[in-house]
Amino acid sequence: MTNDMYSRTLSGRWGILFAIIFVASTLRAPLTAVGPVIDQIKSALSLNNSLAGSLTTIPLLIFAVVSPFVSRIAKRFTIPRTVLWAMLLLVLALILRVLGGAPLFIMGTILMGIAIAIGNVLMPSFVKWMFPLQIGLVTGLYTATMNLTAGLGGGLSYPLSRLTQFGFRFSLIFWGCFGIIAIVLWLIYISGGKRESNRTTTQSTDTASIKEEAQVQILKSKLAWSVALLMGFQSMIFYTLVTWLPSILVSRGISPSSAGYLLMLNQFCQVPMTLIFPILAGRVKNQRHLIYTICVLYLIGFSMFFSHVYTLLIVGIVLVGAATGACFSLCMALFSMRARTHDGSVSLSGFGQSVGYIVAAIGPLIIGVLHDMTHAWTTAIIAFLVMALGCLVFGVKAASNEVIEDN
Repeated sequence: MTNDMYSRTLSGRWGILFAIIFVASTLRAPLTAVGPVIDQIKSALSLNNSLAGSLTTIPLLIFAVVSPFVSRIAKRFTIPRTVLWAMLLLVLALILRVLGGAPLFIMGTILMGIAIAIGNVLMPSFVKWMFPLQIGLVTGLYTATMNLTAGLGGGLSYPLSRLTQFGFRFSLIFWGCFGIIAIVLWLIYISGGKRESNRTTTQSTDTASIKEEAQVQILKSKLAWSVALLMGFQSMIFYTLVTWLPSILVSRGISPSSAGYLLMLNQFCQVPMTLIFPILAGRVKNQRHLIYTICVLYLIGFSMFFSHVYTLLIVGIVLVGAATGACFSLCMALFSMRARTHDGSVSLSGFGQSVGYIVAAIGPLIIGVLHDMTHAWTTAIIAFLVMALGCLVFGVKAASNEVIEDN
């Protein structure tokens, strides 16, 4: 890295910061917007329950498949241009989802998964390159945006579907507006920052040997596997909660509508932690105390789910939401901090998210099987506690002050 790179600050770079934020706003909301209108989708597209359930599983599997290849794409086209093409693909995918019947909807879902996977992998590395002295702050801003829009995606989806005669189609296409704004801001950055894009290309060429070595050795790196499995257990908790938390709450005597609002509360409780924890992580060399804090919040929060007392359930939802937001944003920060170069960061991010989303896809299935076997949610809540312990086990190693190039 050059001295020029270390001199970069937020001052005078608000345009690209807003571009990053608007890209982040498209990386979760299109997913969380599906659940509240799933009955409308099933009815309009004549889908059975199994196919409807796959609408949330397909993107996770796409994330797992695509993530390892993103670094090669970025090396060829540069990170800024790859992100721009991903946003164009995302807008196209959101349009396809609402144009016709089930085949177009599924095709749009697959393309959406590819676009979001590219954004998920490249944003930590792009932040590392653009803001090397503010990794924690900028990571916090874009992860907080992801979680805020995720909550809005779930909370506004049904009301938006009632605004017009287009029903769920308007609700799902609405998030394309954010993608269009991201495209405009990204075009402004690329057209006005060719010199910086050229520097990105030059740096990628200069560090190609480092990157190739990182790709070859990453499967043998305990640090890389620890980061990946921390991401995996965190994602497993998030997507399993999105799938099953309302059902758990209904079993505790809460009405279905209230359970939906409490799920949205869980999402919103993630926002402040996604902003705070990357900043804290950036101020210390070893993030183990942050891992301990996250796991304590998880264990206390999930333990509250055993109760039928409304107040204790609310406390549990808030604590689990805070832990989930903190753990997700810390994972995003670790993709940058556990690599010396931005190329290494791309490789680690791609590997970590590929492994992570494979693990995440298993979570909802495990909870469903446990409930079918026991006809109760007690074993499912125990499974959540085990997932939290998984974050602790792999998080301790992932939080150590090392980088994958040396590991």
